[in-house]
Amino acid sequence: MKSGVRSKDEKEAMEQHLDIDLERIEEIVQKAKDQGSSQLLESEARKILDSAGISMAEGKVVRSLEGCLEAAEEIGYPIVLKIVSEDIVHKMDIGGIALDLTDSGEVEDAYQAVQSRVKDRKPDANIKGVSVAEMIESGEEVVVGGMIDPTFGPVVMFGLGGIYVEIFEDVEFRIAPISLDESHRMITEIDSFPLLTGARGQKCKDLDALAEMISRVGALIYNIEDITDIDLNPVAALEDGPKALDVSITLKK
Repeated sequence: MKSGVRSKDEKEAMEQHLDIDLERIEEIVQKAKDQGSSQLLESEARKILDSAGISMAEGKVVRSLEGCLEAAEEIGYPIVLKIVSEDIVHKMDIGGIALDLTDSGEVEDAYQAVQSRVKDRKPDANIKGVSVAEMIESGEEVVVGGMIDPTFGPVVMFGLGGIYVEIFEDVEFRIAPISLDESHRMITEIDSFPLLTGARGQKCKDLDALAEMISRVGALIYNIEDITDIDLNPVAALEDGPKALDVSITLKK
């Protein structure tokens, strides 16, 4: 596996450039650990991404249908509804997501349907509410992640995302932390790279911002010892910068 950064000086220069609020992130992580959590809720993960300068689709976590409807109006239709539970990582697999909801009637139906499906398929899950987020339909779906490899230690990953990540396995790995130049190389080395440069008549995605997102995830997994896994999947690679559409952050037990 390739190393993303070669020296201590490079690591320090890169982290200074990224300007990540590590102290705030440590506080969020420690608070979750003190509460016995090993899987962050979306509201907690959003705070970490914000502190790390990583963009995520606009959204908020609510605990009632009324709150859900208010959030949908505030964010603007169409919206996405997602179940929130530390016991559920792969929401789509158990019907915990409703996409492209265009009005209050659809939101009411989806709110009840999502909770019903989750209770049927994972009855022991501790449901904390639902996430209401903007629906982003454009862009190519990629995945950005970080993990602790038993051999190499902190590692960052990038590849084709969404439902295809486990089918095509079109991904690249680097030892973290990772420079912006090396992040760019990761992007160009996946087989699906032409999708990001304007294939099928589309405009080129913002590759500089995408490379920065990869580097920021690498800095997170390298610096925050209690984080063992970060999964931004999918990430919408857009012309004006990437946005994470879903996030999963796992802590050391």
